Amino acid sequence: MDKSKFDIINSAIKGDEDSINKLIKSEQTNIYSMLLYLKKDSEDINDIAQNILIKLYSNITKLKNPLSYKTWLNHIILNTYYDYLRKIKSKKEYNRFSVRNEDDKNIFDIADTKQDLEDKILMNEMDRVIKYSINNLPMHYKMPLTLREIQGLSYKDISDITKTSIGTVKSRIARARDIVQIEIEKYQKS
Repeated sequence: MDKSKFDIINSAIKGDEDSINKLIKSEQTNIYSMLLYLKKDSEDINDIAQNILIKLYSNITKLKNPLSYKTWLNHIILNTYYDYLRKIKSKKEYNRFSVRNEDDKNIFDIADTKQDLEDKILMNEMDRVIKYSINNLPMHYKMPLTLREIQGLSYKDISDITKTSIGTVKSRIARARDIVQIEIEKYQKS
């Protein structure tokens, strides 16, 4: 973590509104990108990201150690995403229909699995599009993106591995994400 980011986090923890706003603004793209990797429906991603930013804003002053910020934020992101999945699952459980006899007595309920099957097919297809897009990236984009998104390495570690500057690593990862996003959008439009 660079010094300026550390200072912003530290000031935000102390309740400085400007620092909190800077932190939220700087994290929006990162949060959205992570959610896009987890879930492909952009409407839902916006709602989830908004909830995460609200939690970040509401709870940053409770963070004790600025060095644990990234881990703390990742917990908020994942917990909010899992809450979303549980909410969707509970809605799907209500998506059932009943078999009734002539006396209109409920004999048994049957879950409507059509939506689950459609969701699985779409998720599998989207995963295929993403993997295909990543695999077709030039190696100088694919390597840093994979090391960052799949392996979870820091920019510094990626810089050491690829023997390039941190700025180059960040630039290549951003470009790779843009290319993959374009492919996803092409798929969604077709």
